[in-house]
Amino acid sequence: MIKTDEYIQNEKVRYLKDILMNFDKFEIWKKYVWKYNPRIRDFEYELHRLNENTIYMYIYNNKIEIIRISNNKFEITINLNDYRTIAVRRRFMEFLKYENRRYKGYLLWYYHGNWHIDLGNLILSLRKNNNILKLIIVKKTKEYYLTLPELEMKPLPDKEYGFPIEENSLYLYKINGKSVTKKIEYYKEKYKGMPYMIRVKIKNRKYEYAIFRMMLNKEIVEYRDIPTFITIKRIKNVEIENSAWMFTNVITLNLQKIRGAEFPDFAFAVLQDYYYDGVNQIIMKFIDELRNSYLCGIDYSNRMWCMRLPGFMFKYNIKSVYKVLYDLDANTKLFEF
Repeated sequence: MIKTDEYIQNEKVRYLKDILMNFDKFEIWKKYVWKYNPRIRDFEYELHRLNENTIYMYIYNNKIEIIRISNNKFEITINLNDYRTIAVRRRFMEFLKYENRRYKGYLLWYYHGNWHIDLGNLILSLRKNNNILKLIIVKKTKEYYLTLPELEMKPLPDKEYGFPIEENSLYLYKINGKSVTKKIEYYKEKYKGMPYMIRVKIKNRKYEYAIFRMMLNKEIVEYRDIPTFITIKRIKNVEIENSAWMFTNVITLNLQKIRGAEFPDFAFAVLQDYYYDGVNQIIMKFIDELRNSYLCGIDYSNRMWCMRLPGFMFKYNIKSVYKVLYDLDANTKLFEF
């Protein structure tokens, strides 16, 4: 730690967990900084303690409010709109670094235009229209409960505190007012079975076989010569993490029989829905493991066309896709537009 008349250089301001563990060691109305950056002509990390219970933390001059609610509870308020460049996001994610006996990583990370919360084996996507994030982090206290019949004193289990940021010390307790423990239990229950794609694959296996056979007869697809690498899909539940499912299709597209720019990779595509009214062409909806969805059809010349759909339509059936794309009413048939 280096002191000057204007500021104090202290590496502990680089990580949130170190700030919370050393909250009272930062003096009121003192300026703590770390890592001078000549490009911005300022320090990348800057901490101000305003009073007994409030700290303002600045990363690239973007403010994070840290308020001590009680002796062992802190509220952290973050405006995610402030972190727009790659350099700023990287420092911000490093600031929220965590490490426990099972996982280590960053509590928040940015991927595909959206912020996510990393809870080890569970990734939660944050809503894009709600960029003010409030986290409640608690310090583990020496609390015990009595067990019968011996009245043995035992410490409270870690799951009562939430997700461990620092083992036996700091725990993420709430996210935007919702209990982390309840979220983890909810998603454990939700993901205890097969992944969604595998369930759809098994449910539609007979229809998919018939449609793939028809496409082979029309020479729209052909058998694949080179075997594909099989992607393993595991359960998102650490308690049964050794359970997994896998599949691969043995067909590939015949490029002479397709029209359009974007098509699913039929090695890993799953038929999610189909529609045929007996008069017009058959319409199919495929999904893949990257959560892409495609609306495809076969015309009168036995050629296939496809269009990639927006991400929010991943679980839509075909009628819902057309209703949203073309704003159809309840009385309009699928192909009358």
